[in-house]
Amino acid sequence: MMRVSVLVVSVVAGVLAAPESRQLSTLDCGATTMNPNERVVIQSPNFPQNYNDNDRCQYEITCNPMESTYLQFTCPTFELEQSASCTHDRLIVTHHGGSETKCGTNSPDGTTTSDGWTRVTFNSNGNINAKGYRCYVWCYYKPTTTTAAPTTTTAAPTTTAAPTTTTAAPTTTTAAPTTTTAAPTTTTAAPTTTTAPPTTTPPPTTTPPPTTTPPPTTTPPPTTTPPPTTTPPPTTTPPPTTTPPSTTPLC
Repeated sequence: MMRVSVLVVSVVAGVLAAPESRQLSTLDCGATTMNPNERVVIQSPNFPQNYNDNDRCQYEITCNPMESTYLQFTCPTFELEQSASCTHDRLIVTHHGGSETKCGTNSPDGTTTSDGWTRVTFNSNGNINAKGYRCYVWCYYKPTTTTAAPTTTTAAPTTTAAPTTTTAAPTTTTAAPTTTTAAPTTTTAAPTTTTAPPTTTPPPTTTPPPTTTPPPTTTPPPTTTPPPTTTPPPTTTPPPTTTPPSTTPLC
């Protein structure tokens, strides 16, 4: 087994680690074990010269812990005899979950395994020899997937408070009726009573007897309220008119 001193930059979970100097192993045919963040080199017999007729080499590579790691291939050089279905010279990469057969310039560059194990088998026939291959096999930890337990938030039942109904007692402001009773202004005019002197209904006129010298005039008795006026009897020729006494009006 050849050992080549190289400078390796380890990358863990996307974080650039400090470079370290160590021996990079070029694997012989057979089984090998490696650790995460390490790489190994596989190459065809006699590389970088052409491989020989009827060469056969098989590698079995395991990275521990196998269940939590995976392998990835990078092949900067790959040149085998081209044939239909790769029936002549070929490189077969087998891993849990699949198998790939490569020839010509169709390299396994970029192949990723499902876990930390692979088997690589090289075969050549006696027709055409080519330069061969040189591939790096990296081991990485699988990305850690943390599945958060579903968070079930049970909301406390919401208690709807009974609606508070504040019924304000109706405010009835009954204004005391303002009754302005104006004192009735009664202007009682002193009755102006002009009492006419009572009219003396003359006695019924009769045919006077022969005129005689009248007796001396006497003061008539006080005037009394005349009786209700009645329809006077038919007018007869009145006796000679006598001058009534002066009537003084009453106040």
